[in-house]
Amino acid sequence: MLELLFNTTNYTVTHGSDRQELLAKEFALLQFLFENRNRTFTRGQLLDHVWPLEYPVDRTVDDHIYRLRKKLKHWESIEIHTIRGYGYSLTIQEPKQFKNPSMNDNDMKETIVNLFKKYHRFGQGKSMIALATQQDVLGFELNPYYLMYIHFIQGDISWFIHSSDIPMQERFYWMLILHRLTTSDAVRTLDFCERALKTNLLSSEQHREMTVLNIMEVYADAGREIDAIKQFKHTRKTVNEQQLVGFIIPIEIMEVYVLLLAGQFSEVEKRLVGLEEMLQSSPYLREVGRYQIVKGLWLLSCGKREDAIILLDEGIEVLKMSLHTPQLVISIQQIIVYVEQHVQDAVLLNKFKTMFESLDKQYRLTTHKKELEHLIESTLLSV
Repeated sequence: MLELLFNTTNYTVTHGSDRQELLAKEFALLQFLFENRNRTFTRGQLLDHVWPLEYPVDRTVDDHIYRLRKKLKHWESIEIHTIRGYGYSLTIQEPKQFKNPSMNDNDMKETIVNLFKKYHRFGQGKSMIALATQQDVLGFELNPYYLMYIHFIQGDISWFIHSSDIPMQERFYWMLILHRLTTSDAVRTLDFCERALKTNLLSSEQHREMTVLNIMEVYADAGREIDAIKQFKHTRKTVNEQQLVGFIIPIEIMEVYVLLLAGQFSEVEKRLVGLEEMLQSSPYLREVGRYQIVKGLWLLSCGKREDAIILLDEGIEVLKMSLHTPQLVISIQQIIVYVEQHVQDAVLLNKFKTMFESLDKQYRLTTHKKELEHLIESTLLSV
């Protein structure tokens, strides 16, 4: 098995009798990729691992990969691959193999899609990512929808901004939702969403999901709870007529959250009981985490601080387990705003602000805000 010797004193890498001098970050990037060979990483993940306390531009990874390839091109057994639509992977060159016949097998394609759908519904983001990074080994190619969804649940804003593999119109819906992660200004996000609904930038499915689900919490977070409540009847009618079974629990959680912000506490209490019964038969991670967050906020409003903290912490842990970064970040933002406006608890506020700051640093959320807003605005103005 091929081995590289890494000398951290002078940033040299030795392969056999050949030694190559590298710059510090080139050295760190190569060492990380080599130690995690055969694994695929997005630009954002590489930035987090190699530049953890810095805020470099997104071209940084590409530039360093280019220089590494140039310096190591005479080491033919080592390859740094560009994984289309995802990121980079280092491999030790093996003898050439035939393409897996399963790549062109329709039954296999259908099986893989159904598996992704199951993981999606169960809220098992970690399982989806693990499956996606094994495309070559398992012999399948990820379809465009799940390619985008996997970048979405990882909070990979940089990919949505810079990807040239997927047309802007297909990325746009996800960018609207990701905008919420970059700012506490829900009014700005709401403006983008309302304008988008008046264009042809969203597919019919995206338009429907934005209308009956996504925009509702944004209305509430922007202080327009009544506008959201007025839409409940239309939402339920759409779900019933189109038999959107997978929307039932997420919409119920959304409505309870909106009612909580509207101060309708008795209705919230009643609906939470019904939600708990639903989740007992359908304990999907994403929905369980959101339910615990909303119930925790309700307990705060009732003055049950200790019980509330337990549920809020459990909700955060479940969302982390589901590996759904947008839901995790948005939930923490909502907790912060609720505590600021309704509870006045400095200790609790500081706790969740610290959580957000950590996620902000990890995913470079506010760093991407300006560029993301510019791209959304220019896209809206182009139609």
